Amino acid sequence: MAKTARALIWPMLLTASLVAQERTKDLGEASLEELANITVYTASRRTQKITEAPSSVTVITRDEIQKYGYRTLADILRSVRGFDITYDRAFSYGGVRGINQPATYNSRVLLLIDGHRVNNNIYEQAMLGTEFPLDVDLIERVEVVRGPSSSLYGTSAFFAVINVITRKTDQLKGWELAFEPASFGTYQGRATYGGNYRGIDMVLSGSFYNSEGQSLFYPEFNSPATNNGVAHNSDNGSYQHFLATIGFHGFTLQGVCSDRNKVAPTGSFGTLFNDPQSHSFDSERYVDFSYQHSIGRGWNVAARTSVGRHVYDGIYAYSPAAPGDANLLNYDFARGTWWGGEVKLQQSLERNDLTFGTEFQDNLQQDQGNYNINPFLAYIASQPPSSRIGALYAQDEFALTHKLSLSAGVRYDHYYSFGGTANPRLGLIYHPISQTALKLLYGSAFRAPSAYETYYYGLGLFQANLHLQPETIKSYEVVVEQGLGDRFHLTANVFRNQLSHLIVQGLNSSGLLVFENTGGDHVDGFETEIDGRFPGGLQGKASYSYTRNGDILTRKSLTNSPEHLAKLNLIVPLLQQKLFAGLDAQFNGPATTLTGASTGSFQVFNLTLLGHTMGRHLDISTSVYNLLDKKYFDPAPVGFTQNQIQQDGRSFRAGIIAGF
Repeated sequence: MAKTARALIWPMLLTASLVAQERTKDLGEASLEELANITVYTASRRTQKITEAPSSVTVITRDEIQKYGYRTLADILRSVRGFDITYDRAFSYGGVRGINQPATYNSRVLLLIDGHRVNNNIYEQAMLGTEFPLDVDLIERVEVVRGPSSSLYGTSAFFAVINVITRKTDQLKGWELAFEPASFGTYQGRATYGGNYRGIDMVLSGSFYNSEGQSLFYPEFNSPATNNGVAHNSDNGSYQHFLATIGFHGFTLQGVCSDRNKVAPTGSFGTLFNDPQSHSFDSERYVDFSYQHSIGRGWNVAARTSVGRHVYDGIYAYSPAAPGDANLLNYDFARGTWWGGEVKLQQSLERNDLTFGTEFQDNLQQDQGNYNINPFLAYIASQPPSSRIGALYAQDEFALTHKLSLSAGVRYDHYYSFGGTANPRLGLIYHPISQTALKLLYGSAFRAPSAYETYYYGLGLFQANLHLQPETIKSYEVVVEQGLGDRFHLTANVFRNQLSHLIVQGLNSSGLLVFENTGGDHVDGFETEIDGRFPGGLQGKASYSYTRNGDILTRKSLTNSPEHLAKLNLIVPLLQQKLFAGLDAQFNGPATTLTGASTGSFQVFNLTLLGHTMGRHLDISTSVYNLLDKKYFDPAPVGFTQNQIQQDGRSFRAGIIAGF
């Protein structure tokens, strides 16, 4: 077994935020000229202008998170050009440029928090929904770097790198206390402190969340024995988050602790439908200690070491062996512990920016297991030995002329299981005039088989999947970024991704999970986005993405991969910089399910009203999600009886926060 109510509609809900200090001008309020000079870090592991980064980069700011009412990292990514998010009522899965396969648990996207890798060492999973270990109110901005980046980051930097940058003391300077009720019996609260004590900067924050969830109807279970297909009171979930960041004279210590419980309402993997006994628990922990310092002659050194822990527990209820017996309970678990470190050297010369680094990770524990509780019957018991991963990387960004620059980098990673892999990246960036940037990009990347894919196997039935090879990608891309006067900015890019050895999941004749490499796939695509900003706070952006993918041999399109995606975001000032309306809309084209059917296209509109009062010390907002109460579905992953999974109808959010 792998990891895996009628909506309460309130007529009006308000979300309130008390902010403890006056805030400086946010990137979300910047002009287009200022936006052209925005600096990003993630694309090259150094600070540079977004127009000079050798990648297609999107930045989402705290101002936008507030005004669009985003509740999770998954909500944020839904607004990003070329991204689509699906939800199986347990986890959220991110698709990038035409590839979204839930079976890989987001392991083709690298997720960072303040530069710290948070993909765990069991599933290599990037947590995106309520399972993401931070409250979104703690996010200062999110940098999304499209395309392969294994030349700097190694495994999982396959389709994109997402760096979540948290708020620091200069953005807090005091207390924030938040409370937010919402539809479906949902409550969320947060207490945050940011300040300086005797030269020590600190941010401390704790959050809680609890939701009863909504009732959902699944026609596949429409019989009296299964509550006529209605999953009632079995969609609930809860979490607790804690963050501590302490900085002193170049040293930074950060700790994150997160626990989440989620009940599965879908009857996946043959479990009893509408039985709240079926639930999962995920725990994420890490402590990261880093240091940055200038050592003279233009050289800067950065070093970090960290230890991480991932815990997954799943209890799943099945029909009893005999009438009258208690339900058969199955226990599925994973335990991952690892530690690692990195040293990075950088030097900025007149025409060169050099980066060198070395990185390692020691996987101390990657245990997995599965057994029936009573009577006891073991299916899986996997305890692979400790393993190590080492890497070296280098990059040079060289100004050929004042208008033309070349970025070249390569990284070598060595794994105990399959040996070494080298991945280069090249970028040629040309600025023919002041408002124009032309980028020609090439990169390769890999994704190593996860411990889940390699070692989750049945006792005495078949051996570990040690034959699995790493997935690889070669990407070719052309990006044009063009300013249109003082108000608009246009981005357009075309790309081709050549994929090899993709790992796919299926069920064999015995109903057991199996993983295998496929031959190859390709994705061709086009993306465009226009951003407009006006005096007074009026701003918006609209994007469209088209992708066409298919297996190289069979020419069949991949499942769960809509060809057409469109986004619309609009912020309208209503009252002298004190009241704003934010409209967030997504259009998804049809997506193919595992059975070859189609989910059909859908449009979802979300509306948020945000009011700044008391000199911006009190923020009040109200959000309505799925404003038109659209009934829509996402394709179901492997192991589900349903072909499609119903998503949330119309819902509201509200709250109150006090600041000191």
